[in-house]
Amino acid sequence: MIERDHKSAAFFDAAAEDRLVIRRCIGCRQALPPEAVVCTTCAGTDLEWVQAEGTGLLASYTVVHRAPHPAYRVPYTIGVVELDEGPWLYARVNAESPTVGLPVRVAFRHPEEGESFPVFEEVPA
Repeated sequence: MIERDHKSAAFFDAAAEDRLVIRRCIGCRQALPPEAVVCTTCAGTDLEWVQAEGTGLLASYTVVHRAPHPAYRVPYTIGVVELDEGPWLYARVNAESPTVGLPVRVAFRHPEEGESFPVFEEVPA
């Protein structure tokens, strides 16, 4: 199960509202992944949360066949999504035939227990 802490609260609050947020450096405006605490461009530590478009390309993926926790049903796909804003995000991917370069868009899951979270789905052709 995914658990929030003080660093991730804004991310999970946004997911509960079907919004994907990422970090952005206030100094140089570089878009960063949600887990960022330092800007990779200017080393700034003043970061803000901003809404992402929620679209991108599948950069890499793997299929999980052994559940890390009994709550997870296998198999499922985990991928690295390169968001259109630039940062890479690790997330579940729902695609019939995942391939590198596949256009994806965000959707959200709202389990009965635990935090809401983003998943990426194939963009219909």
